[in-house]
Amino acid sequence: MKELSSAAEDCLLFAYRLSERGDELSISALARGLGLTDSTVTAMIQKLAKQHLVNHVPRREISLSESGASLARSLIRRHRLIETYLHNKLGYTWDEVHDEAERIEHAVSEKFVEAIDRELGFPKFDPHGDPIPDAQGVSAVRKLRKLSEMHVGEYGKIARVIEGKSDALLYLTKLGITLGTDVEVTYAPAQDEIVHISVEGVQRTLGAAVAANILVE
Repeated sequence: MKELSSAAEDCLLFAYRLSERGDELSISALARGLGLTDSTVTAMIQKLAKQHLVNHVPRREISLSESGASLARSLIRRHRLIETYLHNKLGYTWDEVHDEAERIEHAVSEKFVEAIDRELGFPKFDPHGDPIPDAQGVSAVRKLRKLSEMHVGEYGKIARVIEGKSDALLYLTKLGITLGTDVEVTYAPAQDEIVHISVEGVQRTLGAAVAANILVE
């Protein structure tokens, strides 16, 4: 693994998350997600490009190189395994694990990562339903749909929450929505501003933006 600063690792991790979701990978998108200025992110991307971890043409979209994607999968594996360990073994809630994992992940060794993977029984998904790459960088694939794209009468189980910021996850918890929760769409207005769902028999209403971050199996 290449030696990177914590900030550079965070940048590569977020770039991977954007690519994983199929979102635009750009300086402005990275800056928004990382809470940094465009100029700071530009300088960071230029350094990553010199290390052949990203492909970058100024003022155009960025992409991860093959080596960059490989390293990012290793980093995301470490992060998501730590999140899973915190949740499964130490009792952290799903809204707490991300920030705590970010504090820990830069300090742990690969030996530690492999040890917690074995201890957890080689999990395929983290507490938010995000796939955990295995030691070879391969992730499990599921056929999921955005809750916002489902039609009235369609139902399934909550399988993943993307862009899971702590306040959003707390909000979902208060509504009784977590991984494995049974949901059914009961009303979806044509203007796509809100979605009415039944959460294990209880009627709830979600904004379309929130529903777009919830994936159902």
